[in-house]
Amino acid sequence: MSKKHLVVLILLMALCACSKPSETAIQTAIAQTQSAEDIFPTVQTDLEADLESETTVQDCALTTPYHEDWPVVFCDTFDDNRNNWEVGSDSGDLSQSILAIEDGKLVVDLSGKNNSGYLTGVIQWFYVGDSRDFVITLKGDVFSKYKSHSWGIIFNEESNQDFAAFMISSSDGSYYLTRYEDGEQKFPIPGKSNGAIVWDEQNELTIVAEDGYYQFYINGEFVNDYEADDIPGTNIAIAIWTAEGATARFEFDDLLIKTPAN
Repeated sequence: MSKKHLVVLILLMALCACSKPSETAIQTAIAQTQSAEDIFPTVQTDLEADLESETTVQDCALTTPYHEDWPVVFCDTFDDNRNNWEVGSDSGDLSQSILAIEDGKLVVDLSGKNNSGYLTGVIQWFYVGDSRDFVITLKGDVFSKYKSHSWGIIFNEESNQDFAAFMISSSDGSYYLTRYEDGEQKFPIPGKSNGAIVWDEQNELTIVAEDGYYQFYINGEFVNDYEADDIPGTNIAIAIWTAEGATARFEFDDLLIKTPAN
């Protein structure tokens, strides 16, 4: 939340195994990169900004059944901007975005600019916490006439070259896990379709992380897990992605984070 990152990514175009009612297959875009030199010189570090006040957890009505013994460290239903989200617009060479709190939602309008013939996409993320072990749950929805967009949760982030991201696309009913290690991208969980995903509607993502073991849930249903060999960093963030030339409106609600008691 206190940091915003924007990165251009080379795309690997792949056919999704899922199908939408009355459709046979939808082409999806999954971020792919060949080397750190391809990506990280384009990072817009001027978008980073630290919050001046602490986040709040009082009067939190949100709950999660995972690790009920862990205390809530962050809670936001976005009824107001009590957590001092950096609302406003940003525009640069890669994209234009507007962040706002509207009608009980955290809203981000993101437009990817065409810099390489519609071959790339833009991922942007917003810092929300810092912990090695955590439970995070978040509801999200996307509104766009384009199919090439996704959202999710970044974790283990140390820098723009070291992080993991669990992402979902409700436009094709798929999810994936990508991880960057020193700028090299890997897919511990490649794109998969899953019936737990509600097409073109709000979905809820949950990650339960403990001792390097991660469980992923969509709308309360377990869909996959992952065990990390190492944990480069501990930053947690909301992530959004759209293709070059595409625009999308992301709406988030009911963000809850729990971590082990000290």
